[in-house]
Amino acid sequence: MNTLTPLRFRSSAATYLSATVLSALLAACGGDVHTPSNNTAAPQLFAQTNDTTNEVLHFMRNADGTLTAQATVATGGKGTNGVNYFMGGAVAPDALTGNNSVIVSQDGTRLFVANAGDNTVSVLSIDKASGNLSLLAVSPTGGTRPTSLAYLNGVLYVTHQQGASELGAYRVGNDGKLTQIGQYPVVQQDALPTEVSVSPDGKFVVVIGFLRTLTPVQPANTLLAFPINADGTLGTSVATTSVGTGPFGGRFGTGAMSTTFVVSDAAGVTASSYSLASSGSFTALSGPLAVTGQAAPCWVSLTPDNRFAYIGNGSGTVSLFSIDGSGKLALVNAAAASEPATSTVSTSSFANDSWISPDGKFLYQDYAGDDKIVAYSIGSSGALTRLGEQPANTQSKISLQGLTGI
Repeated sequence: MNTLTPLRFRSSAATYLSATVLSALLAACGGDVHTPSNNTAAPQLFAQTNDTTNEVLHFMRNADGTLTAQATVATGGKGTNGVNYFMGGAVAPDALTGNNSVIVSQDGTRLFVANAGDNTVSVLSIDKASGNLSLLAVSPTGGTRPTSLAYLNGVLYVTHQQGASELGAYRVGNDGKLTQIGQYPVVQQDALPTEVSVSPDGKFVVVIGFLRTLTPVQPANTLLAFPINADGTLGTSVATTSVGTGPFGGRFGTGAMSTTFVVSDAAGVTASSYSLASSGSFTALSGPLAVTGQAAPCWVSLTPDNRFAYIGNGSGTVSLFSIDGSGKLALVNAAAASEPATSTVSTSSFANDSWISPDGKFLYQDYAGDDKIVAYSIGSSGALTRLGEQPANTQSKISLQGLTGI
């Protein structure tokens, strides 16, 4: 049996009561989505290999939604080479156990990559005409295993898997170098947050996850919102208890639904939605709704028109939910897309990180267990049609992480 032996996926939400099974399910979770709001660049897609010598995977997005591979670009930092801290150092899917490890600035000119293997963040420039990348700087974060990133108004927010203050704020210079301006505790030391994001109104930094809060391992079931000060530093967090067990990944809606926050509940095998108030507290709108027949729902993408949510599952499928005008979710298809496990390295294809094109026409999906990215077209009903795939060719054949584009 290989190092993935602890991973045993089950459809019943009751299985999370076992600490061993819970650890396995949650270790299958992570992802990221970031869409620039001012996009005039050539259409691109980016991911990271998370190899020991970390590299950015770069693809041109063609008009028909297919991908054309471009040259990889070294981040100047180190990945974990598939080693998963949450799984006790095993080489296992979703090695970073987090979302948003690769993001693009709102103006589409900067790419940020978390290098969890050497505790650094890389900043690369994006040429708007060609999409070509140039490394600007590699900066230490001062924390242990940075995995999730969010950016607003020249400040980068980074969460780490260990430490007394696992959230950091950094001013990004014109040269790409980071200068720390704040460090902030989350629910407790070494809580292992899985995602940081910024609310669409730019008023809050939201942090969720928190896997290592009890022994045996249980999630904290908490959503944190930190108010953003004028200088980018953060105020005291507002904590809300989640309605689902194990909130892991979350995405905000846009426009009229920009306060709606759709969340995957990894341990409970459910999905939920919330409304973020001006006070920083969350109110549940729907859920927890069962992701029927699946396991480890963790990664979330929303269409730009707020009609559909896609949730990637550790069991190798993508689930489709509809979203109504009030922000409530409804399960449409628990297995709207799937890929079989094709590698001896993993027992599942692991549908993790995903990203939707700004025009809402295409979904791009990492299958870390199969070491590839698959492109889908999105139909008027939300149905997915497979267009093609691109290999990631990571060294471990399992360390593919992060997905974002312009």
